[in-house]
Amino acid sequence: MITRLILPVGQGAFYVEKFQNRKNIVYDCGSIGNEKKIEELIEKCFERNKVIEAIFISHLDEDHMNGVGKLLEKCKVKRICFPLITEEMKQVLKIKIMIEEAIGNSYSDFIKEFIENPELAIKKIKEDMEIELIEILPNDEQDIVEENNKKIDSEDTKNKKIKRIKKKSGEDIAEEIEGLEHSCNENKWKLIPYNFKQETRINEFEKKLEKEFGKKISLKEVEKIWKENEDNREKIKKVYESLKGDLNTNSMTLFSGVREVGKQMQYDSSYVKVGCLYTGDYEAKGKNKWKTLEEAYTEYWKWIGLIQVPHHGSSLNCNDALISKKAVYFLSAGEKNT
Repeated sequence: MITRLILPVGQGAFYVEKFQNRKNIVYDCGSIGNEKKIEELIEKCFERNKVIEAIFISHLDEDHMNGVGKLLEKCKVKRICFPLITEEMKQVLKIKIMIEEAIGNSYSDFIKEFIENPELAIKKIKEDMEIELIEILPNDEQDIVEENNKKIDSEDTKNKKIKRIKKKSGEDIAEEIEGLEHSCNENKWKLIPYNFKQETRINEFEKKLEKEFGKKISLKEVEKIWKENEDNREKIKKVYESLKGDLNTNSMTLFSGVREVGKQMQYDSSYVKVGCLYTGDYEAKGKNKWKTLEEAYTEYWKWIGLIQVPHHGSSLNCNDALISKKAVYFLSAGEKNT
């Protein structure tokens, strides 16, 4: 038996799966402007030193991970799965945080440190923590960049307790977790992450910067230009605020469930399949986006009975195909969201 908790965090996401054999899985843990609520919910959900087999972070935004540090402090977390942090991704996230903080929003030190160096961010919370950091490769870039390989290999030798691992999108993380199963089904539980690159907003940002400044500006130059004068900062803020959606680099989805095959089971019309698709801020807008998602999970699609509406239900990120499937849909949104 499994209990799924869709927790009321407002503008954010915090989903917990509790298995009958005391195994725990978390998908995202964050909220904007509701940090106390996150802490209260963590207190209610988990006893001190409770084991969490895996935390899956859809992407490195405040509203999806500002509670992760608290989970690491309170619980024994065995592994964290998150989208591979490339140098380009790091650059985009630094720009985003720089602008967001200039317009009055804040990012925790833990998130900034995690983006820069996940291993050091973990060590600041617990020096002797044993944990696996599993980076999921983008779905269309399954080859590992040699430079990134060397960087992580050198970090591995510094601290044997923190293991840096890369896995391809579509690999089953549940294979590493002993005893993760659904008591009503003879098939093994699956945890299938997919890291989807989201370049639409980045391309839009670069084009609008070029129009605003009258010349092509690379992402590497943005920080330098920002620091030069107030006029440049106002121009960059203007461009950023005109974007149709967030400047997200990647979003990692997750199928959590079983393929209900093997037994001949009879279901009535009210039966909801146990498989759940968590979508984070997956960019679903556009003709082919939902098709891309469905193709990624072809092997599991018919076993999905619950679906998280992506990006807090934003109209900028939805798709009519979202409601084409018989499923229970849920979303997390702030009270004042439009």
